[in-house]
Amino acid sequence: MKMNKILTFAAVLTALTMVSCKDYLDINQDPNAITEVGNDFIFPTAEVNLAATMGVGFNINGGYAAEIYSQNAGCSNYLNYSQFQFSATNTTRSYSQLFARVLAQLDVIEKQTKEDETGTLLACATLKAYTFQILVDAYGEIPYSEAFDATNTQPKYDDGKDIYADIIEKLETAKANASAYDNVCNNFLFSSVDKASNTKAEPWIQFANAVLLKLYMRESAVVDVKSKVEALIAEDNFPTTNVGFDKCWSDAKGSWSPLYAEKKEITTSDITPNYALTATVAQCESDTRLYYNYEKGAHGMIGSISGTNLSTEMPGSKTSDFAQPKYRFNQPIWIMTLAEIDLFIAEYYATMASNMTKAEEYYNAAIESNCDLCGCTAVDKVLASYKFDSSNAIQSIGIQKWIILGTVMNGFEAWCEVRRLGYPTFEKDEKSNTFIDYKTPLKDVSEWREVAVDYQIGTLYTPKNVEPKVGVGKLAQRFDYASDSKQYNSNAPATKEPTVPVFWAAK
Repeated sequence: MKMNKILTFAAVLTALTMVSCKDYLDINQDPNAITEVGNDFIFPTAEVNLAATMGVGFNINGGYAAEIYSQNAGCSNYLNYSQFQFSATNTTRSYSQLFARVLAQLDVIEKQTKEDETGTLLACATLKAYTFQILVDAYGEIPYSEAFDATNTQPKYDDGKDIYADIIEKLETAKANASAYDNVCNNFLFSSVDKASNTKAEPWIQFANAVLLKLYMRESAVVDVKSKVEALIAEDNFPTTNVGFDKCWSDAKGSWSPLYAEKKEITTSDITPNYALTATVAQCESDTRLYYNYEKGAHGMIGSISGTNLSTEMPGSKTSDFAQPKYRFNQPIWIMTLAEIDLFIAEYYATMASNMTKAEEYYNAAIESNCDLCGCTAVDKVLASYKFDSSNAIQSIGIQKWIILGTVMNGFEAWCEVRRLGYPTFEKDEKSNTFIDYKTPLKDVSEWREVAVDYQIGTLYTPKNVEPKVGVGKLAQRFDYASDSKQYNSNAPATKEPTVPVFWAAK
C-alpha cells in the first residue's frame, strides 16, 4: 500500500522533470523548506529525478559524445551533438535537476535523519556520491563545499579531485556505520511491493561498494587506490543483481520511464544507434545484444553517421531506414550493471594485480552477464568474437565496456569510460567518415552495409563538420558549464575548452 502511494507521488515528479529550464529550483534555496515531507516521500522523489537525468539528459549528451548515438534521417535537433558541439544550454536542465531535485533533497534527508538511522544515511550518502560523481565527470569543477549553504548565494566551484576525495570519505564512513539489517526509508532501487515499507541496508552496502569501486578506478590514473580496490575485491560484497530503476514505471501519463516520456511528450525520433556501434556488434552475427533496446530499421540493425544531415545529403532517406530505440513505458534505467562491475574488477587484475588469468575471467563474466540481461543466448559465439587480448587488456576492456553501456543505453557512462580508458580509439588512418564518400554520396540508404569495407571495427571516427574546438581524431572531454550555473553565480569560472580533460583524465 505504501509503495502504491509512492508510485503516485513519483508520477508527479516524473512530470516535473519535463518543465522548462526557467522553472528550475535555485540550488541555494533553503532546503529546510521541504522538511514537512517525510523521507519515505523525499527519497523516491530524488531517485526519480536521478533516473530522468540518466535516462534522458546526460544519457543523450554523453551518448552522442561517445558515438553510441547519432541523429536520424530527417531529424536535426541533435545534429550539433553528433558533431561534438555542446553548449552551456545543452545540459542546463540536467544540471539543475541534479542539484535542486536530487542533491538538495538528499541534503534534507541527511538533516532530518537521526544518527542511529544508519541505513537511510548510507542510502543517502551512496546516491549523493553517485550524483556528485556524475557532475564532476561532466563538468570537471562544480559547486560543492558551499553548494547548500543557504546564506551563500554565490558558491565557489571546487576542483573535481577534491570533491572525489570528500565524497569517497563520506561514503566510506556511512558504509562503516551501517549494518546489513539496518532499515532504509522507502526507495525504488531496492524496495519492492512484496516487502515491508522499509527495506534493509544490505543491498545498499553492496551498491555502496560498487560506487566506491567506480570512484576508485576512475581516479586511479592520478591517485594511488590499489590498496583500497584490493580491499573491496577481497570483501567481495558487490550487488548480485543489476542496479537501476526497473519496476517503478507504469503505462499512464506521468508514470512513464523517462526516455519514453521524452518521446511521447516532445515527439522526438532523433536518436538512432551510431554506425560505429552497430557495425562493431555486427562482426558477430549471433550477437543480438543490441536488440534489447533497439529494433531493426528497413535495412537491418544499422545506425546512422555522426555529423550528417541525411535529409539533405541523401534525399529520400527516412527515419525508418535505420535502427530505432525500443521506446517503452517500462524501459529500465540501469545505473550500475553487473557487467560494469566485472569490467572494473577485470581492469584491476590487468593493471594493478598483474593477473591476466583473473582479468580474463572477469572480462568473460561481464560479457556473459550483459548477454543474460539483453537476452542473447549465443554467449559462446559472442565470447569467441571478443576474445580477451592479454597483450592489450585495456583495449579489450574499453571496447567491451563501450558496447555494454551502449546496449543498456547509458550514454553518459560510456562517454566517461571512453575518455578514461582511451578505447575505442579513433581510426588509425584518420579520414572523416571514410565509409561514406561525400564527394559522390550514396544515392540510397540501401547501399549501406552492416559493416562497411573501409570501417575499422571497434573504432570511432571524426564526425563530418566536427566542432573545430575539438578537432580531428579527438573526443570532447567535458561539457560547458551549464548556463543556469554561469548566469546566476558570479563565482562560476570561465568556460574551459572542450578538449581540457577532467581531473582523472589529465595524464
